[in-house]
Amino acid sequence: MYHKIYIIGPPGSGKSHIARFLSLSLNVQAHELDNLYWDPEVNRYGIPTDVTRRTKMLDDILSEQAWIMEGIYHDWTAPCFAQADVVIVLKTNVWVRHGRLIKRYFQHRRKSYKGKRETFMDLLRLLVWNHLYERNQLPLVMAAISGCSSKVKVFNNSGAAVTAMFRTT
Repeated sequence: MYHKIYIIGPPGSGKSHIARFLSLSLNVQAHELDNLYWDPEVNRYGIPTDVTRRTKMLDDILSEQAWIMEGIYHDWTAPCFAQADVVIVLKTNVWVRHGRLIKRYFQHRRKSYKGKRETFMDLLRLLVWNHLYERNQLPLVMAAISGCSSKVKVFNNSGAAVTAMFRTT
């Protein structure tokens, strides 16, 4: 059974969906790395957390006996890769991701939404970044996790990842 699960992939790939599902099913706390990277005291994206504070928050999570982490980050999360029992890499179709990002944007526009707010310009920037993910970011991700290739599992959709996790947990 996996006790420490790291899920990495581009925006809209299904990371949060998998993390929530596994968290409920395995009774393990899930952590969105966006909540560490972006200042938690600010109500919108754009202001990063102080590096010292972010490192402390990450170390606190890593000290837990079991965790699920999800995010797009690879440059400051090397300790996560090293400690993870499994690293799930999502390679979801870019157009599926775009659709999910647009849907999420409108869901978050509701007054009842309590999380960080995105402006329309934030959405446009995210769509461009997301569209270029395979070319610009994925090679960096794969290089970052190359040292732990025996525990890397690559999936083209979140459903396949969840199914595979329950075959091995």
